[in-house]
Amino acid sequence: MNKSVLIVLILLLSSCAQMQSSFTTANATPSLFERIGGLPVLSVVVSETIDNSVNDPKIKRSFDGIKLTTLKQSVVDQLCVLTGGSCVYEGETMQNSHRDLKITTAEFELFVDAFRTSLNRHVGEREKNELLKILAPMKRDIVTD
Repeated sequence: MNKSVLIVLILLLSSCAQMQSSFTTANATPSLFERIGGLPVLSVVVSETIDNSVNDPKIKRSFDGIKLTTLKQSVVDQLCVLTGGSCVYEGETMQNSHRDLKITTAEFELFVDAFRTSLNRHVGEREKNELLKILAPMKRDIVTD
């Protein structure tokens, strides 16, 4: 094969590979984190949910002695990671952090209702359902009854 033909062929293949890479990147599906609205939306949802839960007499005991600012940031970080964001979650496992709280099914469901209410205000239906599906298995690590 002629040397100049080989060089042209290599350049052509390289150019095609670059175009394919650009096309793939441009058409990549956004992560759930991006579709939710990123940290601003996750922060609002988490803050509203925890604030409403702390003020609900049926579940507020679960938050006694907890530094709410630290809890909120930890939950935001965890949701960020679970939805494909670039945050780092350094908190405990769900099982370890809820071990001694004796959370009942009723308390868990009230918290989930508060979470859903906030999600309904700030997140699309599809994204809400995807997030709830990711979080649902955590119930077994949180509820003790």
